Amino acid sequence: MKIRTITICILLLASALSKGGSGTVADLSPELREALVRDGVCAGDSGPVGAGPADLLQSPILTQDIHGAGRGDVGVIAAFTGGCHCHGVNCSTFVYLKAAGFYKLAVTGYYVSLHPMKVYRNGLPSLTAKSQVSETRAETTVYDWNGATYKPSLCATVTQSENQKRPSIARHACSSAPRPE
Repeated sequence: MKIRTITICILLLASALSKGGSGTVADLSPELREALVRDGVCAGDSGPVGAGPADLLQSPILTQDIHGAGRGDVGVIAAFTGGCHCHGVNCSTFVYLKAAGFYKLAVTGYYVSLHPMKVYRNGLPSLTAKSQVSETRAETTVYDWNGATYKPSLCATVTQSENQKRPSIARHACSSAPRPE
């Protein structure tokens, strides 16, 4: 519970600093709301599985704008913050890119955090994602834009016990597809 509280505080701070916002799905723009109703099926360990659109609209969510290299806002990261959209501290997170009148899903998975980096590949920022596996172990993935989709480019397991001053980082091969839900 302590990790979840800290994680939510970090997400709130990051969201405030990145001109994102928090609220409910119902508070979002119609295009983003429609995309989340389409993609945000309830499947977590608390709450009704397969909750309907009315339930989904009241779900708490954090958003963070994605800025392209010199192109302004090109997309948004939308992260649910509780309820049936979370597995422990990892919650459903969606990366959408703006298209003509709608949002196109680029990456989805269950993450503690997912943020744009200050590194750009083909005009879009790389993304860094973290999934908590246990109290002492986390998976970190860097996604790079290849011009058509985000692909994992760097994957590592980070392990840190209470007695360690520095974490142990073990890099490993990435799967060829974004993390499945």
